[in-house]
Amino acid sequence: MTFISLRTLSAIAATTLIAGVIGDTTLGGVNMQACCQEQYSNGSEQAIAGSGCDDWQCYNPTNGNWDGGIDISRCCQQTYSNGGAYSGCSGGAYNWQCYAP
Repeated sequence: MTFISLRTLSAIAATTLIAGVIGDTTLGGVNMQACCQEQYSNGSEQAIAGSGCDDWQCYNPTNGNWDGGIDISRCCQQTYSNGGAYSGCSGGAYNWQCYAP
């Protein structure tokens, strides 16, 4: 009988959650600047308020206002021309990836 440590099982589970369902394809990274400009259409710029995956916001330098958050899965769908694309992040703000089923 083979035993697998809890640490190994945790790593396997995390990898599966990050990459989605086994067999899904990694499309590539996310350009937050392009996401902000596409979603807010006003010269919006990406800004990060911390180090976590959900710390990205869009900022309008013209009026000094925060536009809001980023729909990263929508950005993946547009960037990779794939309506089924979705996003995932693990390990910090700079670890976003786009995936396709």
